[in-house]
Amino acid sequence: MIRYYNGLFVSPREVKLLEENEKLRSYYHVVQQKIESSARLLASLQERDDTLYRVLLNATPLSSSERNAGMGGVNKYAHLGKGTLIAETLSKVDQLNSKLTIQKKSYDQILRMANHTSSKLRSMPSFPPVSKKHLKRISAPFGMRMHPILKIRKMHKGVDFSAPIHTPIYASADGYIKWIKNDKIGYGNHLLIEHGNGFQTHYAHLQLITTKERQKVVRGQQIGTVGNTGSSTAPHLHYEVYYNGHRVDPIQYFVGELTPAEYEEVRKQSANQTQTLCSNY
Repeated sequence: MIRYYNGLFVSPREVKLLEENEKLRSYYHVVQQKIESSARLLASLQERDDTLYRVLLNATPLSSSERNAGMGGVNKYAHLGKGTLIAETLSKVDQLNSKLTIQKKSYDQILRMANHTSSKLRSMPSFPPVSKKHLKRISAPFGMRMHPILKIRKMHKGVDFSAPIHTPIYASADGYIKWIKNDKIGYGNHLLIEHGNGFQTHYAHLQLITTKERQKVVRGQQIGTVGNTGSSTAPHLHYEVYYNGHRVDPIQYFVGELTPAEYEEVRKQSANQTQTLCSNY
């Protein structure tokens, strides 16, 4: 009779337990919805990571295997019962946590790359050393040319900008004055700026030098004026760019500072192998 009674009627304690179970089930559904919402948000962040941040930094997007590393394998919640709400919920939480950890590492890597890129951009000599008006007056481009004094073909390891004496000369990037020299022949009054990240710039034949050795300078700051000192046959600035110890064509770095039309005009002017007005060694 007792078994029959228990089969037909539910005790108050069982009613309470059934109500608690139903509440727990509804809570689990809420938790599942929150996990799914967080997973969608994470997927959006992953897509932005791959298609925006890494593209801007010229970095390779993470592969599917990299993003899913550490997931799968042995089900550590098998003891809670296969397909149970608690097992499924804990498993999804672990997967979400694993993906979040990988995404955090990805953002840490992006931040390091961004900081490095920002530092390199500040060090890159992209600001023209003379005004745009004089920038187009290239008397000797980078490359082989006929030496004006020796009358032989010789490598010209910089660019000469013709300009009147006392024309302002500007630092092409942040850095500090590494040294200043005053020679009777050769480069005359000249100085070298250390920019970091492998970049250095050299300014020669100056009339006046308005900075001191070891002085910090910022991009666009006036550092001197155009002159005709040293082995020079006319007022001009001889300008060189070093990258990792090697002289390179300075014109290539002006592309970000000038409009496309201005840069193309300067590039064409630089490509003309005209007779230089000065002597540089």
